[in-house]
Amino acid sequence: MLRSLPIILVLLAAAWAKAPCQTLTNNGATIHVSTKALVFVNGSTLNKEGRMDVQDSAQVTFNGDVTIVRGGLFMFRNSSVSISRNLSIDIAGTCWRYDPGALRVFGTIFNDGDLANDGEIILGRP
Repeated sequence: MLRSLPIILVLLAAAWAKAPCQTLTNNGATIHVSTKALVFVNGSTLNKEGRMDVQDSAQVTFNGDVTIVRGGLFMFRNSSVSISRNLSIDIAGTCWRYDPGALRVFGTIFNDGDLANDGEIILGRP
């Protein structure tokens, strides 16, 4: 038993290191990120239907890909949204950046839908 203990510990450590990230899936709800709120999603985000409203001075960080199939992501006033990988907007999807504020995408934007910007969109790594 004592001999197999190091092997078991190595296997447990390997399994723990490959634990999957979270996935936020919206199937039709309206998600309100209130004024000055902080939201962190550790994984991919899939908006199948519905919308996410990010209000004034709120900060949202998506640590993964964001895909908008239907519905949309709406950023108001001085809100800040950061996407660590890619933003994909399908033909029925919408992404609107109103007023001053920033949308930062560290990967690529794939847009087949509606992308509107009154603020700032920053692409790529610093």
